[in-house]
Amino acid sequence: MNAIQRALKATYNFFAGDVILLVATAVAFVLGLLLVHSLAAPNPLVAVIFVGCIVGGLALTLGRELRGRARQR
Repeated sequence: MNAIQRALKATYNFFAGDVILLVATAVAFVLGLLLVHSLAAPNPLVAVIFVGCIVGGLALTLGRELRGRARQR
């Protein structure tokens, strides 16, 4: 069981490394799928929303990282 947990953790760290990035990416894909198939939204709009979700996740992660580090001078 320990080997399975290590493999799952290694896979998670390889693909995401951060929960915020993983969630932002999942939300972007689900939202894009819903917009395209349910609302028949135009592709450029879906692309802008998709990229916005990803960039938002990156910004949240960067903000959290910067708050967690001690300031060096």
